[in-house]
Parts: sequence; structure tokens; C-alpha cells
Amino acid sequence: MKIVEKHNLCFKQSKCNFNAEEIPILRIHILRVVAGRREVQMENNKVKAIKEWKTSIKVKEVENFLEFTNFY
Repeated sequence: MKIVEKHNLCFKQSKCNFNAEEIPILRIHILRVVAGRREVQMENNKVKAIKEWKTSIKVKEVENFLEFTNFY
């Protein structure tokens, strides 16, 4: 809180989660990035979804997969 006051920062306390081990830092549709434990990573369920994605031969399905995975 001292840093917040020192730099005249403000935030909405009702949206804050103090002492959290991880926090979501980016959300775009279903894409999410989590920061915590001195690292930034994808959410585990997103990694699992990529690993379990079924192989497709349809162009649109391949495009959807590439859009999803290229973000990361």
C-alpha cells in the first residue's frame, strides 16, 4: 500500500485479491494468461485443450486451432 500511495495509484478495492498466489492478467475471449509464482503462464486447462485437440482435415477447423495456439 505504501507503493500505491507513493505513486498516487488507485484501484477498486472490491476487485482486488490480496495475498493471491496467482492472478489472471489477460483475458481475450477464451484466451487467458495467469501470473504468479514469479512466472507468467497459460492456464492449465488451456494447455490440456491444446494437447487433446483432435486432428482435423477441414480448413476452418485448422484455422481455429492455429488462432487458438498462436496466441501462446
